[in-house]
Amino acid sequence: MAVTHRSLSIASESAFGSLGSDGIPSASGLTFISIPCERDPIVIAGEPVISERNDARDGPYFVPPEIDTVYDGSGNRVRRRTGSVVCRVDLTTIGTAADTYASNYLGYLLGAGFLTQLPSILTGNTTAVDANTFTPASAFAESDIGTLISSSISGRAEYSAVTNHNLSGGGNVTISPALSTSSYTAARGLQTWYTPSRGTAGTYGSSVAFRIDGNNFRTYAYGCVLESLNISLDNGRLMAEFTYQSAYITDDHANAAGPVEPSYNTGNAPFFRGAYAVLSSGSPASLINATVGETQGRLALDAEEFSVTVTNTLTPLGHSNSILAMSDMEITDVAVELSLTLSSVNTTIKDDFFNRAVRQVLIGTGPVGDGLGCAIMLPAAQLTVDPNVYDVSGNDIVRQTLTYQQSRYAGDYSGDLAATYESNAGCSPFRLGLGI
Repeated sequence: MAVTHRSLSIASESAFGSLGSDGIPSASGLTFISIPCERDPIVIAGEPVISERNDARDGPYFVPPEIDTVYDGSGNRVRRRTGSVVCRVDLTTIGTAADTYASNYLGYLLGAGFLTQLPSILTGNTTAVDANTFTPASAFAESDIGTLISSSISGRAEYSAVTNHNLSGGGNVTISPALSTSSYTAARGLQTWYTPSRGTAGTYGSSVAFRIDGNNFRTYAYGCVLESLNISLDNGRLMAEFTYQSAYITDDHANAAGPVEPSYNTGNAPFFRGAYAVLSSGSPASLINATVGETQGRLALDAEEFSVTVTNTLTPLGHSNSILAMSDMEITDVAVELSLTLSSVNTTIKDDFFNRAVRQVLIGTGPVGDGLGCAIMLPAAQLTVDPNVYDVSGNDIVRQTLTYQQSRYAGDYSGDLAATYESNAGCSPFRLGLGI
């Protein structure tokens, strides 16, 4: 059969590259989950790694290149390719089937490029003090600082982030930016993936392995780390395109068993509907560490679309011990670009670029609820273009484009500047939350 129906499955690696006892990557012990992703990006990927032979010669011919590989126990070259694996999937949340993404394809995809924090309080009633402060029914932990929360207010999804878990020792929780009202009655924690900073910079959860299955073909990619994540809208639905660099790609066509039916989450796909794109009304602590958790106000924008791209610079930790030629891939730099298109010009921010101001940026989606919700946040964002340069290229309305990148954020606080929350999501420069 020649039909190219195909599937992409993912497994979390307990050790980078899933090396077997012979020093060759092995799928033994890996548990793969088939991803409900778009078909087109699923291709047999990679190119052989070679060393060209530019020998002296007595005529117009070429000498076959040397293959960068190892030899098996029989003295045969082991096939090896390296390259990129691309996966495009929406961010349908886990629903009520489970309470974490620990064994979920989204958890695996995100964990290969970010760290994650699971809130200690998944849901609970709150007593609102004001739009930035509430008293929880159960005490929050210090590790909750930096995690995103959601609430349903007047039928719309609203989001914020925890900046202090125990204000002045009284048990109150502060959040920023503010919610739209002081009359909310519940706050729900989101599992939050984040770009680590300070002492944990460069780290991530764990590498992943992919398996491409189809009729008469099967390919494995081992030692995969996230190189880029792009989130954009498809008629309001959030679509995430993940690109991974793989240390080792090989074929196993002899054991092809056909495509695998995807494993679907039971939540809802997040839509940029029934929610807000929000800026903080002021500038959060950035270059100087805060002495109190941020409680910024909010500016709700008339945003018609957005996109965000996270680009990780990957640097192999090279070694000669195995066919991988590396022991891991370090994330040595991160660049985040978030672009918002506004259908109504916002003049409050007209001087931000020239004043070098930073603001919190938080993109919400609907719906929220048990196992539902998705939000994206830059806790401190700086403009890269002048917001006064309006888009007048069309024949309809004047639009304003805001393009942000992450800046240093220092607005989370728990009473100790060397507190352990900086080992969690606290003071992290980029966050993505999914409902649990």
